[in-house]
Amino acid sequence: MLITIVIICIGLAIAAKDLPGLYRKHLFKDMFVYIIMLGLGTWLSILAAKLEVTPSPLILIEIIYNPVNAFVSRVFGF
Repeated sequence: MLITIVIICIGLAIAAKDLPGLYRKHLFKDMFVYIIMLGLGTWLSILAAKLEVTPSPLILIEIIYNPVNAFVSRVFGF
């Protein structure tokens, strides 16, 4: 639990340092992308620190690719 709180505090400290500059320059799209990427990185850091087993990104690629492959095979007769 302590490691989770430490990682979240580090993420908030990074956001507190970088976001005011983006806000002053009115870079709202950049802020949105920055928040999403920082949140994703923080979430993955928490999972890595807790030694959770995370699924491979290859599974998502297979889920997307298999129907496309079946469709192309059906259309072109492979």
